[in-house]
Formats: sequence, C-alpha cells, structure tokens
Amino acid sequence: MRFLFYFLLIANVSFFFWSLGHRDTKRHVDVKSVEASGRLLLRSEVADTRGEIQSPPTESPPPARIENELPAGEAGCYRMGPFAETAEARRVLALVKEWIDRANLTSESSESLDGYWLLYPKAENMDEAKGNRKMLMDKGIKDVWLIDKGEMAGTISLGIFKTREEAETEVVRLSKLNVRAQIRPRITQAETVWIQFVWEKSPLELDEIMIQLRGENPEVSVPPLSPCPSASPQRPA
Repeated sequence: MRFLFYFLLIANVSFFFWSLGHRDTKRHVDVKSVEASGRLLLRSEVADTRGEIQSPPTESPPPARIENELPAGEAGCYRMGPFAETAEARRVLALVKEWIDRANLTSESSESLDGYWLLYPKAENMDEAKGNRKMLMDKGIKDVWLIDKGEMAGTISLGIFKTREEAETEVVRLSKLNVRAQIRPRITQAETVWIQFVWEKSPLELDEIMIQLRGENPEVSVPPLSPCPSASPQRPA
C-alpha cells in the first residue's frame, strides 16, 4: 500500500513538471515569431514561418497594341517653294503631278525685306520739309524725294540701297557734308506661290520620289519640301 502511494506521488510530480515545461516552450515560440523582430509581420512572412508556399505575384498584363496605329509623320501636308513667278511654279507642278495627283498651287501674301532706305529726318510741317529739300540740293545731293503723304509725310528719301553696308557707306559720306541721315529697312508686301499637297504614305517613299524627280529633270530648279504652316492664310493660285 505504501509502495502504491509513493508511486502515485512520483507520477503526479513528474506529470506536473512535464506539463509546466510544455507550456513554457509553446509560449516561447509564440513570442519569438511575433515580437522578436520588433515589428508586425506581413502575411507573406507569417506564411514562411508556418512553412507555407507563397503564391507568385500577379503581373499586370502589357497594354494591348493598336494594330491600326499609323507611324508618326506618315500623313501630313507638304509644300514646295516659294516661287517668285507663277509660270515657274506651274512648270514644276506639271512635273510633280506625274507622281502626286493631288498637288496644286497656292499663294500667300507676306512681308519681305526689300533693301534699306536712307532718310532725312521728318520735318514738323511741309514748309519746313521743302526748306530741307532745298538745303540738300544746294549741297549737291541730287537723289532727294520729299514724301508728302502718309505717316512719313515730311520725310525726305535719300535713296534705297540693296545692303545695309552700302547704306552705311552713304551715311558716312553725307556726314562729311553735315547731313545727318537715318537707315530704315524697307519692308514690302510680296505675293509668293507654292506647290502644296497632302501625303498619306511613307515619308521615305516621298523622299525617293523627290530624288528621282530632280534626277530626271536637272534643268529645273525644284525647291526642297517643307511642312505646311499650321495657321497661314492661303488661297488657290
């Protein structure tokens, strides 16, 4: 009987220490997996600690390609020119139309530099202007023209020169006669003619056409191509 009592006592004590050690070990594993890193774990990291296999990241599908998209610059408006004379433009147009059916002539008005004006300063009234003209002629200056209309009325023209250098040379000569003159660019309205068309094929093919056109017509001056201006008034020539 005493032997049975000691046996049960030893068994109970052993079971107590065994259960105590089992609970400590479990608590140690839980704390290590959650608190040891000092931060919250991501779902993927928790899966690693449990031995689970992560699912591969989902990749976004590439954007669908637009099959009907045209290469940049494939279609556009082009023109050749400017031509000073309509007859010359029509001659080149006849050659271009052998390759490009829808080519046509257009014209536009634009300002252009047409030499340099040499002017004697504007007088306050016409009587003073006439006195200035007489003074200049008395100095031997023959190329004088009194402007009597418009915003330049009372100014005296002393000639028009093709280059600024020529005008500056005349200014130096007049200064020796105690005549002060001013140089002013002469701007005139010019009408220019262009050959214009819309090209819807490859730009490389258009370049080849221009090379062949010039090669077969070396006696004709064919201007280079340029894009049509986006906002310039044009009308059929």
